[in-house]
Amino acid sequence: MNMYKKITLGIVALAVCWHIVVAMNDQITVCGLFLSKPADPGYVWVDTENPDARFFWQTTGVKWRAGVRHPTFNAETTATVGDWRPLPGYAFTDKEKGLETVWEAGLLHSDYMAWSDEVEGKWIPVTGYRFVYQGDTFIESVWDPGKRYDDLKVISLPEKDQYKPFAGYTFVEPGKSLKVIWMPGLVNSDNPKLVAGTKEGTWKVNSRSYRQTDSEVPWVVRKIAGRAIDHVF
Repeated sequence: MNMYKKITLGIVALAVCWHIVVAMNDQITVCGLFLSKPADPGYVWVDTENPDARFFWQTTGVKWRAGVRHPTFNAETTATVGDWRPLPGYAFTDKEKGLETVWEAGLLHSDYMAWSDEVEGKWIPVTGYRFVYQGDTFIESVWDPGKRYDDLKVISLPEKDQYKPFAGYTFVEPGKSLKVIWMPGLVNSDNPKLVAGTKEGTWKVNSRSYRQTDSEVPWVVRKIAGRAIDHVF
């Protein structure tokens, strides 16, 4: 038997032995010739903290790591071993039965001030925020002061997460929600000479703003009135 055959047989024997060893190890699995990877989703190599396939001579122990995406489902690991949570925008259909998920609109992103949109994979910024894009993908959400939201009847203030209602409106639950209600008689915050009318969106003159004190009456008017009184008496 020549040297090449001996080397070939040695390699084959080594491969067989290694595959047998791996088969007896419930923490790793064979994924190719001389290649292995962590057996279960959520586990990573202890030295690199990733689950990438590697040659058997590079094999180390494995550990559970938070934030690892499932290779099949829209889920990622939590800090608790064996526990999974849905990716942002998704919800479990029945976690007791499996990790199947469904996209749901109106879910707050775990990392950004954004709500999941009706279309799967799409997001809309939380009221008062705007997206910072890199290409077609948003990479950050930042506060956007002074923006008007006609549907909600509110304006974002310079202070982060602070809002004020449109003129004529007031918050139903200040500090708890952005729901507003029209308040008849409320002075217009943009024009104090007006107050909110009975019907939403209407205004009437603020009579109080036109009540002039004696010092506010023009001197010409006072002069004429004084002379008239003197003439009478």
